[in-house]
Amino acid sequence: MTGTAEAIPQTGTKITFRSLLLGALLVAPTSLLVAGMEEVYGGRPTYLSVFFHAVLVLIILVGFNALLRVLVPRYAFNRAELLIIYVMMGVSSGIVGDQFMAILIPSLAHPFRYATEANLWETKLWPYLPAHAVVSDPVAVRNFFEGGSTLYLMSNLRPWLVPGLLWASFIAVTQLMCLGINIIMRRQWTDYEKLSFPLTLLPMEITGGGQSSIWRNKLMWLGFGIAAFISIVNELNVHWPVIPPIPVKVHWITFPARWHAAFSNIGTSCYPFVIGIAFLLPSDLTFSTWFFFIVFRLERIFFSALGFPSPYPWTTGGMSQLPAILEQGIGAYIAVVVFALWAGRRHLTWVWNAIWNLPGAKANDAAGVPDPREVTEYRLALGCIVGGLVLSTWFATTLGMSAAVGFIYIILYLIINTAIAKVRAEAGAPTHGFHFAGPDHILLTVVGPSSRSTRQLAGWALFFGFNRSYPGVPMPHQLEGMKMGELVGAERQRVSLAVAVATVVGSFAGVWALLHFCYREGVEQMLAPVKALSPQGWGIATRWMNSPTGPNWVGLEGIVFGFLFACWLMWMRFHFVWWPFHPIGYAIAPDWTTGLIWIPLIVGWLGKSLIMRYLGPRSYQAAVPFALGLIIGEFTMGGFWAVLAMITRHAQYFFWT
Repeated sequence: MTGTAEAIPQTGTKITFRSLLLGALLVAPTSLLVAGMEEVYGGRPTYLSVFFHAVLVLIILVGFNALLRVLVPRYAFNRAELLIIYVMMGVSSGIVGDQFMAILIPSLAHPFRYATEANLWETKLWPYLPAHAVVSDPVAVRNFFEGGSTLYLMSNLRPWLVPGLLWASFIAVTQLMCLGINIIMRRQWTDYEKLSFPLTLLPMEITGGGQSSIWRNKLMWLGFGIAAFISIVNELNVHWPVIPPIPVKVHWITFPARWHAAFSNIGTSCYPFVIGIAFLLPSDLTFSTWFFFIVFRLERIFFSALGFPSPYPWTTGGMSQLPAILEQGIGAYIAVVVFALWAGRRHLTWVWNAIWNLPGAKANDAAGVPDPREVTEYRLALGCIVGGLVLSTWFATTLGMSAAVGFIYIILYLIINTAIAKVRAEAGAPTHGFHFAGPDHILLTVVGPSSRSTRQLAGWALFFGFNRSYPGVPMPHQLEGMKMGELVGAERQRVSLAVAVATVVGSFAGVWALLHFCYREGVEQMLAPVKALSPQGWGIATRWMNSPTGPNWVGLEGIVFGFLFACWLMWMRFHFVWWPFHPIGYAIAPDWTTGLIWIPLIVGWLGKSLIMRYLGPRSYQAAVPFALGLIIGEFTMGGFWAVLAMITRHAQYFFWT
């Protein structure tokens, strides 16, 4: 057992049609499970880098498969098949997640429910909303927000057919573009840069067998027992408050109004699973994350003392204030992609030559002579990217954007997703929300809303639905699936096919699952993502329309500074092995989710550092099962309580947020 995923010789690792079929069949019920947990009953799995419901289902499949091996061995699944089902669940779950479609779908009907004499949406906004992309039917909108109805009435279903299918198709296209980028960059990141993919260790160990199986390790069961015990005690406290809880969930610290700008979004927590994940991650990443988190808070104290308000754009009408913390993160993410392209320039040249059958593809390169099947895969990937850019840009123009703005918007979206995938592959960040930092914020920072028409701003508000934040985006799950397939010797083309199937089916299943719950429960009675977060894009667009401004020079300076500073961190890291600061830690530290987990990050980092320093690498490797046990224990019990809440329709203990 190792602290990072390593290649393990496998036999019988063919991915069969039955595993692809089972994975595809599980997409719809998994989407329904995620939508129910996050929007109705509680629990937010897609806010994490590792989805706890997917881990729970994988554990159940492993147990069922062990029974098959005893009773009917020929029907048992091999390791690759179990892992591909896990990957398909992860890819599809991210699409329906509470920061993706759960915000997008309710936002399509929001202006027609909440138009008032105060906001004047009926005259100022409705005329600019494209009929094919929104839902305005009064009966369908009323039932959607009030609930007590069902999607399967034609009066409810018919108005959603065109918008629902269009948006599902558009999301599928964007995620297939991400898959195309992963296919092209896979060899560079896995073979040449040899990124560690630390978050693949958990599913790899769960599906491992033999004498070294994690299920035979006593330290794993110790960690499992501790996390499970905490979860059970806190569940009992929900039903019998006389039982004192064990406080591990986040407690947001409140400060006087004078210092709210400096200290907001600082919480104390002790999540066992975050401690476990931090123990597995590179020490320089966890150190850099909490270090820069503190640095950013010190910056906020300084500028708050000078009288500046909160630096986050969601509290200042989209206009950033010094020290432009969020924009520094944007610049750092852009730097990650720029350096990734620069580092992979030889590989990208080789791929281009292979696609067009140019002589350079047969040069004496580390990749060697291209495999015809791999060349076909590259050609399909390039076709997905080019075709996707054409289709998504066209769709953006139907919403009111110009072709140039729509194209740039999609390019920025792909850059953000690529950066997150690279961050996960290299350092395994436990969460990467990147809130309010999407292409809309970047573009308006540069050009300002005053240069945009109402129709264009309305189109950007529609796109806000899948760009509010990026904690559960599918692209890193796609890439990690490719890595796990490589580790177990699975056929790469079948892995890509499985990911593509999950992407497409998940896009349509996500729309269905959300509409199912929205009509049954009513958006106005549901939880925060659909109820409170989906209107935010329209609120921001209204501020843009009512108070148009020019370019946000403070935000632009923050982006430039963040880009240059991240470049400097990368240069130092490349030239000095002792350099302790990781540019990825600098990139993810500005996001508000770091305020939830900074203390368990410190605990996990400190535990790993002390063991490595005083006991050595062997002792650290021996302790890895304990960290995995903390994760598995909390995910298993937490997932069980979430499923129990859906079955009983009563509140249970939810371990996350």
